[in-house]
Amino acid sequence: MKIISKCPKCGEQVQPTDTVCMNCGADLIQAELAKKKELQEDSLAARRAAETAGGSAASGAAAGRAGPDESSEKTRLRIFDQQEGKRLVHERVSCYVTAGLVALPTVTLLIFGIVTARSVGLSQIPTLTLADLRSPDAFSDLHILSVAACGLGFAGLLAFVGLLQRGIAAGRAIREVKAGQKPTIVSLTIVTYWGLLLTALFCPPLGLIVAIALKFSSDEDIKSAAGTMIWVSLIVIAALIANVIPVLIQMFHPSAAQEGANL
Repeated sequence: MKIISKCPKCGEQVQPTDTVCMNCGADLIQAELAKKKELQEDSLAARRAAETAGGSAASGAAAGRAGPDESSEKTRLRIFDQQEGKRLVHERVSCYVTAGLVALPTVTLLIFGIVTARSVGLSQIPTLTLADLRSPDAFSDLHILSVAACGLGFAGLLAFVGLLQRGIAAGRAIREVKAGQKPTIVSLTIVTYWGLLLTALFCPPLGLIVAIALKFSSDEDIKSAAGTMIWVSLIVIAALIANVIPVLIQMFHPSAAQEGANL
């Protein structure tokens, strides 16, 4: 069931299957998204008000029945909460499945990174600089690989914990909808956010791929985080390219590099 029944621009009655208003041509899809966002904010505000009042705001319309004096706005808010509950059922499953998929590579990377770092000597790790990445064998250097593996492993660990938190929050919101209460707004956790940024930092190509995929999410917080990931990935890639330019100059123009050194 759609949230809006009339065109917000001209007030014309619209059908659930309409994507544009037949009278004025307004985009009903964007209007629906804007209305859902407004109702989400109203739902969150109502929940906070209920908690302040000691939880007395639990509604008797849990089964989808409107009260005799319920306004159309309250009806839409109630319908929105029920739709959110149905959506969160799928999201909870998705969070737990994704967390399970993230767990194995995360543990593998952490074990590899820690074992490798100990085998090559932990004291050598802090001495690494960007100059070490200029070598053609940089990506086979165990010191560099151990740092990258530990960084990615830690990023995966944060993402794993964040997904579990999101799944638990979704479960709580589902129970609240069934109880007729205002559901908790399930949003991107700070733990997941930093996990995504660290992925972009320690493996920019992977971070860029993940960010582009997340850009198609309907969650505004996730889309915002994806935008930040793209910037971080591009900045790191640009820094790595700029770092190897002297090596490339020396490879293709050895005489020019020598003259520069003599000057």
